[in-house]
Amino acid sequence: MKLKNAAVVAAALALAVGMTACGSSSSSSAASSTASSVASSVAASSEAASSEAAVEPAEYTVYNTTGSTVSELYLYVSGSEDKGENLAGEGLADGENVVLTLPEDADQSAKYVLEFTTEDGTTQSFDTLSYEVAPISLLSADAAAGATPIAFSAPEQ
Repeated sequence: MKLKNAAVVAAALALAVGMTACGSSSSSSAASSTASSVASSVAASSEAASSEAAVEPAEYTVYNTTGSTVSELYLYVSGSEDKGENLAGEGLADGENVVLTLPEDADQSAKYVLEFTTEDGTTQSFDTLSYEVAPISLLSADAAAGATPIAFSAPEQ
C-alpha cells in the first residue's frame, strides 16, 4: 500500500514538474494544485490504511450446546498454569451463550485454550484456538467428533 502511495505521489510530482517546465503560469498553478490534492489524497489514504490496520480484539461467541449446564469455562494462553477466572459465572445453561473477548494487547501469535466443565464433571478442552473472531459451540462428550469438543459455528435457531 505504501509503495502504491509513493508511486502516485511521484507521478503527480513528475506531472507538476513537467507542466512547470512548459513555462505557463496557469499550468504551473494547476500542476501545483494537482500535486497538492494528490498528496492530500495519499496522506488521507495512508491514514485510513493505518486505522484499518488497527488490531481488533479477538472475540468468541460461545454457545452451550452440551445438553447440560456448563459450570466452568476458561480461556487462557496455551501452556499457562493460570486459567484465570471462571467465565461461566454462576453457570451457563444449555442453549445460552456468552461473548469472550481477549484484550487488544493479547499475544496474537499465541494459541489459546478453551476449557469447559459440565455439571456432571466432564471436562473438555480445545488447545489450539487462534486470536480471531469466531462463533464456538461447546459439544457434549457424546457429540464431540473425535478429539474436538467444539464446533466453529453458531447453533441453528
